[in-house]
Amino acid sequence: MFFLDSNIHGFQIQKNAIFRVPSNIYILANDVESVNNELLIVSRSVLYIEQSYLVKADEILSKEVIGEGGNLIGIVDDILFDSESLKITGYEVVESIWSYIKNKKIILSPEEIILKENKILS
Repeated sequence: MFFLDSNIHGFQIQKNAIFRVPSNIYILANDVESVNNELLIVSRSVLYIEQSYLVKADEILSKEVIGEGGNLIGIVDDILFDSESLKITGYEVVESIWSYIKNKKIILSPEEIILKENKILS
């Protein structure tokens, strides 16, 4: 997933090609016809998306979330989005490995965070 602010611009899909060498295709947000937990239906795919100005989901996942006082709130475990508007609705944060095992998670809205290079501030 690629996004800017809370707007999703596209998705990166890895597929197996000849001789099992993986390759990527990209789906632009405008080409998404439907999406749910298991399926992404699109009208077309492209071989390239200009990504230099976009944030990639894998750059956010597993990042530490730091509170105002400098304390560790947790680690980003997932990015939630509305399947109709393709807007990010929240960031799922786990406090510790025990929280993850117990399925105890914190949801932060896009307005509650500031993305920094190595950390996420809340």
